[in-house]
Amino acid sequence: MSSIELKEVLKIYPFTKVKGVFGRKKKQELLGKQKAMPYVTNEGVIVLQHINATIREGEFVVLLGPSGCGKTTLLRILAGLEEPTLGEVIFDGKDMKLVPPEDRDVAMVFQNYSLYPHLSVFDNIAFTLRTQHIPREQIEETVGEMGELLGISECMDRLPSQLSGGQLQRVAIARALVRKPKLFLLDEPFSNLDAQLRASLRQLVKKIHATLDTTFIYVTHDQQEALLMGQRILVMRDGIIVQDGTPGEIYNHPADIHCALTLGSPQMNLFSDLEEKDGKISLMNVVIDAPEGTAHMGIRPVHVQLADTGIPVQVEYAESLGSETVLHLRAGHRQFTSVTESQCTFHRGQQVTVRLDINKLHFFDKDGKRI
Repeated sequence: MSSIELKEVLKIYPFTKVKGVFGRKKKQELLGKQKAMPYVTNEGVIVLQHINATIREGEFVVLLGPSGCGKTTLLRILAGLEEPTLGEVIFDGKDMKLVPPEDRDVAMVFQNYSLYPHLSVFDNIAFTLRTQHIPREQIEETVGEMGELLGISECMDRLPSQLSGGQLQRVAIARALVRKPKLFLLDEPFSNLDAQLRASLRQLVKKIHATLDTTFIYVTHDQQEALLMGQRILVMRDGIIVQDGTPGEIYNHPADIHCALTLGSPQMNLFSDLEEKDGKISLMNVVIDAPEGTAHMGIRPVHVQLADTGIPVQVEYAESLGSETVLHLRAGHRQFTSVTESQCTFHRGQQVTVRLDINKLHFFDKDGKRI
């Protein structure tokens, strides 16, 4: 697969039909909620709005956004599990509109593992190969290679009920990858796992991507996962792709306030009640040359540093992250955060002085767009 093109993809889910007597009240309540959603037409709820994107061969692309923004719907459209209301989904120059899921050479890992509980790990992984009538010797070789790659060789004779959460997820990934698809889709596969296991599986997925000549599209609402895993990130909101870029591009040059707050932990400090002074912006007595039309100004916590001279502030509370400390600060009515490598102990009410790196400021207009 050389490329995937999405052209003006639109998806509308029809409103719930209120018919009959049984369950009528619940249907009416659901219909009311649907009609109260931000984007609706006479036909139903708009889930995806004019999606345009190109995904190149072998890329690792992350769809990032909050729940309900359309990430999973877009993934299901790529897999052929749903059809777009309008628009085109093109694989290698071929329109996929009439191509069924089984003919798209796409594999998908869902949030739940969806393993066959009565089959062993080996049989779960080999299931797809057997349906293709591949010789037994080749199946054993292929499943064995996949088991070694994912570190589950010792689990082949076990049932899913005898596995840990991390092992279950590895089996689900192996079952999807064993037939060597050209497109691999992952829908928040690690959301049910603990932090340490998520970290190890992230590394494993990156290793697999580097090993196989396969395009990966990964859905998550976790900005840390997006930054760590994606070669490109598509930031989504309300069924729209707000920004398409590398992790560095989106982190350093967010297209709007939504993107600025989505990437980066702790979140970017955002100041909206700015004061004008002699044609310039004054923020906590720091005079800044801001572009015309600036309504909001942001700065990352790592660019607010402790200093001997600068802005006097008060510590609200501190969070130790080991090598770093996140300080929650107050200056008058303004609250913001700073990330410092200082190993000092901070207490509530302590007076400190900070300096803003004015070369790292971000400016947004009244609509939240980057200036």
